[in-house]
Amino acid sequence: MNKLGILGWPLEKTYSPQIHKFLLDLCGLEGSYHTIKHEIINSKIISRINDDFSGYNVTIPHKEKIVSLNNTSILSDSVKAIGASNTILNKNSKTYLFNTDFSGFKTFLDLIQYDFGINSVLILGSGGSSKAIAYSLDSMNVNYYIASRGESIGTIPYSEISKISNSIGLVINTTPLGMPPYEDTSFDIDWQFFDNLETVINLGYGSANTFLDKFDKSINQHDGLGMLVCQAIESFNIWTSADLSPIRIYGEVLKELEGIDD
Repeated sequence: MNKLGILGWPLEKTYSPQIHKFLLDLCGLEGSYHTIKHEIINSKIISRINDDFSGYNVTIPHKEKIVSLNNTSILSDSVKAIGASNTILNKNSKTYLFNTDFSGFKTFLDLIQYDFGINSVLILGSGGSSKAIAYSLDSMNVNYYIASRGESIGTIPYSEISKISNSIGLVINTTPLGMPPYEDTSFDIDWQFFDNLETVINLGYGSANTFLDKFDKSINQHDGLGMLVCQAIESFNIWTSADLSPIRIYGEVLKELEGIDD
């Protein structure tokens, strides 16, 4: 039996249990999917979780920290490069760390047929999800900027965004701003100066998420549900050795999620 779950905090709203129940049923597999709520993680907590679960996802705010909590874990090439993991597999007394965020993002771009053109990408936030998006864009040779609250190598502060706003065609929000309990918190960014902005992707999702509300309807807007579905299918394949095609069953999964009270 596959005992699966998602580790994060605060985990107030997540569609992952519904997605993976559907995938288990689709493949005729026995299993369950649980929320694993921990505000703080350490080696002892992760060891207990690894003993209890055959596999689990990792979300905000633990994607980066979990990489360093077990020096016997086997890291995929993408985890080594990104420094963050969202998918854990426990098999034959060994723990494997994967990252399906970067590949799920690429699959989602294929689904919406996004064309980067000559414009650059602005990534809001510098955490684990941001690093996965950057890794994905690097693999496609796309120019991008990462904006964060603090100054660090490879990022620009939010106060400097106006200097590059005219070159941006796509904005990706990887921060929790907009989702509960941060729905009333916003960036100090004047979006009206983004003259070439065509598309905004918010990794948060659900009707309670407010990030996309500030953008004009002439701009293409996507919440994170599409990417969530794509990366979830890839995680499921890792745990179960299934060979589900994210593109082929994408519509079926979205239909299964219709009407969920978020």
